Amino acid sequence: MKKLFAFVLTLAVCVTCMAGIAAVQAEESVALPDYYKTCLDDYTAINCAGAPKTENGVRYLHIIGDEGTNDAYFFPENGWGPTLDHPVLLFKYRSSGGTGQFFFTTPALEPGAPGTYIDQEFAAAETEWQYLVYDFSANGFACFNEDANKVSFFRIDPNSITWMDYSYVAFFKTADEANAFADAEKAGKVTLFDEGKILTAKYVVSPRNLDPMQFNTHESVAVEFTVPEGKSFKAFILTASPTWGPQENANLDAVIYAWNNDYDTTIEGIQLGTFREEEHADNMNLVLDFGVILPPGKYVIVMTAEDDSIGAWGGNLDEINFDAVFYTDDEEYEMWFPFSELLLVEGTEYAIELPTPAPTAEPTEKPTAAPTEQATEAPTAAPTAAPTEVPATAEPAKSTEDKKGLSTGALIGIIAGGIAVAAAVIAVIAVKGKKKK
Repeated sequence: MKKLFAFVLTLAVCVTCMAGIAAVQAEESVALPDYYKTCLDDYTAINCAGAPKTENGVRYLHIIGDEGTNDAYFFPENGWGPTLDHPVLLFKYRSSGGTGQFFFTTPALEPGAPGTYIDQEFAAAETEWQYLVYDFSANGFACFNEDANKVSFFRIDPNSITWMDYSYVAFFKTADEANAFADAEKAGKVTLFDEGKILTAKYVVSPRNLDPMQFNTHESVAVEFTVPEGKSFKAFILTASPTWGPQENANLDAVIYAWNNDYDTTIEGIQLGTFREEEHADNMNLVLDFGVILPPGKYVIVMTAEDDSIGAWGGNLDEINFDAVFYTDDEEYEMWFPFSELLLVEGTEYAIELPTPAPTAEPTEKPTAAPTEQATEAPTAAPTAAPTEVPATAEPAKSTEDKKGLSTGALIGIIAGGIAVAAAVIAVIAVKGKKKK
């Protein structure tokens, strides 16, 4: 009986320790806030160049301003900014030092209107990361006016700052919450990046060179392109897509198809994915992500816009990559091509298997539309400056920092194994005790 009591006591201690370990580890882990944003993989840099890097386990975007320019800025493709509920920004950065700017637009205010920007001094920090906390609600920003309470486009302007390393921004309800998160991140209690995330890289299809086109002046527009061997398709990007000023219903629908013999046969085939953009903000990147990763091959994306103005800046007809072709109203159009990029994944590990198309007739040659007058309507409010070229970015490297110690799962597994052994021994002792009676 003494031995039985000892094993029961050991079992109780193990269970208590397991609960204690789980509680301690839970206290050491700090979740990312809902309004945490990073643009390391998906960003646009205007009048400056950006490159994702990793250093000592920290991933960041290294921004280099163009020499002689005072209008450099960068922003992520899906948009972010302060809100009425989360007005406090936490910005992790390093820089050469100087005066930059926070800048944004709202649906009710034109770019550069009073209360849509503020000059900000950035500390000179070559090696040590800086944590800037800024409360927009306490500084008269227009997004906290009842008539314009939604930020549709937020950017960071290094301006004449020579270089800046950007790690992330996060938006909080109070400055105290922002400072507490910064302290937790410095202490290593925050996991900033998902190691299992599928990493992508952007490649220029055509740099900007021509006037914009309004897609809603056509029944449809389409782009045909080829994903090269060894890479997979993630998204097609209409860079800095304009809406000709604030719009309420700048919407766009798109469908992607795998090429099958000719254009007509292709768009009558199987839809691989659909996309819809609603209330697009002027000059934000329009990222056509169909929720599916596609293998190397030729594809066609058909776009329709039936409401307010939405479109794309024109690309350079002498610099069209990826065997790309543009169509208007189902006819090839050789006089214009969108300023655009491809978001690709290295390798084909995550790509789906394409469905087998039905048998078709012999391919037919697609007629080419005769040149027409300028297809676009002059913008009523000129979109803000856009780059003449967007550099392709290398695929961000995954963190290789070793993780020390046992995970909660491993500890629980070890303890559970010990409990099972203890239970088995207790059962044997009980049986032997019965035989002695």
